Amino acid sequence: KINVKELKGNIILILFQPDCDHCQREAKEIRENIGAFKNYNLYFVSADQLAAVKKFGEDYDLTEHTNVHFALTTVDDVIKNFGGIPAPSVYIYADQKLVQKFNGEVRIDRILQAI
Repeated sequence: KINVKELKGNIILILFQPDCDHCQREAKEIRENIGAFKNYNLYFVSADQLAAVKKFGEDYDLTEHTNVHFALTTVDDVIKNFGGIPAPSVYIYADQKLVQKFNGEVRIDRILQAI
């Protein structure tokens, strides 16, 4: 269990669903540009089943990177903390402060510009 308020440093939260086409494209683009995220810890967070989340990480070759983590949440927690949001949604934090957010699919160049 993670609490974003307790995470230190540069953090990127990616709220996703494993069966979401937009989320899959974004994961592929992140993997293709993984070197650009070396100063960030990426947390892929989903309300789906653990098996589906694990398979997603493996399918997109993300689990092998030490700065990429996967976490589970509930829909209620997402709504409580972020409101009703589309998948994927990306939240970029530096020293526990929100720097940028993207709700819905976003091109990788916009994410890279924000970091």
